[in-house]
Amino acid sequence: MMNDSPSNYNLMPCLNLELRKANRVMSQIYDGYLAQCGLKTSQYSILRAVYMLRATTNRELQDVLVLDQTTLSRGLKPLIRDGFICTECGIDRRQKQLKLTSEGRALYKKAEALWQEAQQFVSNKLGDNLKSQLLALSSAVVELKS
Repeated sequence: MMNDSPSNYNLMPCLNLELRKANRVMSQIYDGYLAQCGLKTSQYSILRAVYMLRATTNRELQDVLVLDQTTLSRGLKPLIRDGFICTECGIDRRQKQLKLTSEGRALYKKAEALWQEAQQFVSNKLGDNLKSQLLALSSAVVELKS
């Protein structure tokens, strides 16, 4: 009788699992820093994108952040509810423009300083070579979507 235990197979590491594990660790680090202002990394990413774009739409945010509509809506909902992002009618009545409110800009500035601390911590831990490799790998993975 053949033993089918996993140790009998030459298992190739799952690239998806390994990337997701690394992403969870990275999110935990950044979330730890951003907790001081009550944000999660996902919410900070939305605030940052809206700040950089000045005025944007859901569709543009989905493209920039590589998120599906459901995930983006889940992240936007508390930011809109709490008055950090406002919605206005766009050029097309079906389209809503998203902008930071003054409270949203203030929160972004506070969060940006904490994000910089997290960024510096990770950069120092990885070093220049691994940081460059991580950025190149990330870009290559995102390009798979095309």
